[in-house]
Amino acid sequence: MSESWDQARAAWRTYSEELAQLSSRLDETRWTALLAKLAGCRGKIVVTGVGTSGIAARKIAHMLACVERPAIYLNPTDAAHGDLGFLREDDLLILISRGGNSDELTRLLPTLAAKRVALISVTENPDSAIARASELVITTGIQREIDPLNMLATTSIVLVLAIFDAACACLMAQSGYDKATLLAVHPGGDVGLSLRSGQDKAG
Repeated sequence: MSESWDQARAAWRTYSEELAQLSSRLDETRWTALLAKLAGCRGKIVVTGVGTSGIAARKIAHMLACVERPAIYLNPTDAAHGDLGFLREDDLLILISRGGNSDELTRLLPTLAAKRVALISVTENPDSAIARASELVITTGIQREIDPLNMLATTSIVLVLAIFDAACACLMAQSGYDKATLLAVHPGGDVGLSLRSGQDKAG
């Protein structure tokens, strides 16, 4: 068996072990608060981050939009060059940053405070700038990244995505979201084809 195959299997075990521990690290109180803020937002749900966190932010915003939440990804660089202007007091901003002190995010905090935008931070550093500015702080309790240096956002970002995928599933269940709803917002690709086929057979 090759060394690389052993390394890959070890990486997947790490993912499995970290995911299995997530329910004991993210307590029910924070989970309930997260769902309440997502479900109760009267404005836009805006998700932002840089680097790998920015890529995760795009995916999270997309999933929220798929379950009919008014969500959008905000590029933090563009935010500092005028895009902060679209935020309103009834919006909710989710900031994703493992360390929580990325310059691209922290420089937005004074304007966000002035606009009184509600903030959720997703960070492994509860003492970070974005955590201190937020109403709710979500941490995954990550113990081990899978890269050999234990530095890159690998396991940690999988856990962040798992949290928000589960939140979307819960929002779907709470709202009575059904296949007709999904087809209306997702008519393309294999998902749309499968849903339309199911409608035709039911008819």
